[in-house]
Amino acid sequence: MSECIFCQIQAGSLPASVVYEDELALVILDLFPVREAHCLVIPRKHSPLLEGLDCAVTHHLMDLARRTIVAQKRAGLAVKAHNVVVNDGREANQHVPHVHVHVIPRRGGDTLATALTWATRLMNVFGMAKRRKRLDRLAGLLAEHFPEKIE
Repeated sequence: MSECIFCQIQAGSLPASVVYEDELALVILDLFPVREAHCLVIPRKHSPLLEGLDCAVTHHLMDLARRTIVAQKRAGLAVKAHNVVVNDGREANQHVPHVHVHVIPRRGGDTLATALTWATRLMNVFGMAKRRKRLDRLAGLLAEHFPEKIE
């Protein structure tokens, strides 16, 4: 799917701040995060909807979401809770038609800021080089703390 942004990232034709990757999926930092360290868990197989993935891949995505949460906490980020979100279909506010799981760290008392950022996050396209540098540093930190499989 050459026009899919996530497929282009996986092919190496678009940059991403990669936290973790394996043969089934990858974890990257969202370019327009709702909160700092907002990650996306993306299957390698292109599927616009969750129902198009097999059970093993679906389970793996949730395991990676869980391991992302552990990494965010181990990295020393001020995290008290998480939103784990799948927008499944355009009518559900899915902007990229490729399954992805949002793992959004929450600090507590940040509901208004989170709602405002969610509503306006795609509008900020300035300072991309600076943004990419910051995201790459954060991805490195999270990668250092990303756990092996957790039973």
